[in-house]
Amino acid sequence: MKNKHTPILTRQWPFLAGGLLVGLGELIYYCAFGTFIPVTTGLAKMFSTVEANITHTQTISRLYSPDIHWVIIGALLGAWIVGRLEHESRNWVRYKPGMLLLALLGGMIFGFGTRIGPGCTTHHIFGGLAVMSIASFTIAITGLPFAFAAFVFVSKLGYGPYFKHQENKASVLKARDLGLVQDHCLSYDEHYRPFRNPVHISAWLVLAVLIGSSLYTGFFGESGQALGAGALLPNIVRFAAGLALGFGIAKSGVGTECGLMAPESLLLSEEHYKKLNIPFITQRMFQALMPVAGVLGAVLVLNAGVLIGWLFFGRPIPDAAPKPTGWGLHIGHLMAAPCLAIGSVFMIGCEIRSYGRIGLGYLTGMVGLIGFYLGYLPYVYYNEAIDGFIARHAFVASTNWVELLAGNNMALQRTVAIGYTLLLVALLGVVIRYGARRIGISARDYVTRPTDDVCLPAQSEKK
Repeated sequence: MKNKHTPILTRQWPFLAGGLLVGLGELIYYCAFGTFIPVTTGLAKMFSTVEANITHTQTISRLYSPDIHWVIIGALLGAWIVGRLEHESRNWVRYKPGMLLLALLGGMIFGFGTRIGPGCTTHHIFGGLAVMSIASFTIAITGLPFAFAAFVFVSKLGYGPYFKHQENKASVLKARDLGLVQDHCLSYDEHYRPFRNPVHISAWLVLAVLIGSSLYTGFFGESGQALGAGALLPNIVRFAAGLALGFGIAKSGVGTECGLMAPESLLLSEEHYKKLNIPFITQRMFQALMPVAGVLGAVLVLNAGVLIGWLFFGRPIPDAAPKPTGWGLHIGHLMAAPCLAIGSVFMIGCEIRSYGRIGLGYLTGMVGLIGFYLGYLPYVYYNEAIDGFIARHAFVASTNWVELLAGNNMALQRTVAIGYTLLLVALLGVVIRYGARRIGISARDYVTRPTDDVCLPAQSEKK
């Protein structure tokens, strides 16, 4: 394993550092476009380029026009760069067929959830919580029990050992030497050859077609984000924002699904995790609330930028729930919450984390991506009926807590917004102090040392 003296770009990062970089990507996008990063509709448009350029069919392109999404391209490249810097892709990770089927199913469930939400967990957690969205807060809270139920279900099927923030070969080998069976028993097989596996080859081919078709449209097409269709600078900004997201996620493993599940560890014993065959590393990072720190770091960076933009430059607070017009919370959010929570756990990663995992070479990420396409299809064919149902079942008109709690009182609005930011700061501080104390490390190590370094026991502590 790389130690703390290894150059920062060639070792893994703690959750908080990755989260801060993800937040920086969101902030870059907000400064340029006045909102946080959209992802899922961009992916749908990238799928449409395959129909336009290769298959000449009209399925998903019935609703989503073909286009490239430079944020996604940047995220994939950012994660790929991490793999090169660390001299390790994750192609070596072996997955059982049942886990791959779960990842495909998870992608389908998640993809459908993004359409009725609308928006993925990245949209609602990293972006929505930062802009104080009522809908996003509802999705996060409602999704908590579903995420943990899915976590237990997958573990009961025997796939608990796959639940790790990252699969670093050095950490896996150390865990094996320490006798931590669940940290390596499913993922590592020295005889596994990924490119002799037809599933692995097929998934890579699908990914290559999707990226190749999207880049062709991006360079030579006339779509909204095509390089020849308009100003170059906005696309550079989109790409840079995605690069920051992909790099931060691949460096740390930060993602919304871990952030949703980790708080459950406050109520559960170590024996419970052992019965589920959850890796030792995961037990420790959950107990220390490290994924929560990563999510809070990302949310806080964007929230601070939005607060400054609103207070000093008159920029409106972005709306995380713009559909249907005039409503901030509707039945679609309540229906989307379990879909997003369950889907992200089945895939071992939310959508934006999946791009980081794909860039690193994780097979479940690529299989989940195929599931997204299938999950979009019910909405493509029945969008009018689904949107109509949602419009008839809207509950709250206010889009954020500032509007709901302060009404038109500007002084009270400012108080609520500043209080929200201070609450995030205080919560992050509490998480760091509690987490560090819970697993017996210093707060400095908590925020600076890689997760595996502080969560794997030393040789003398072998269990």
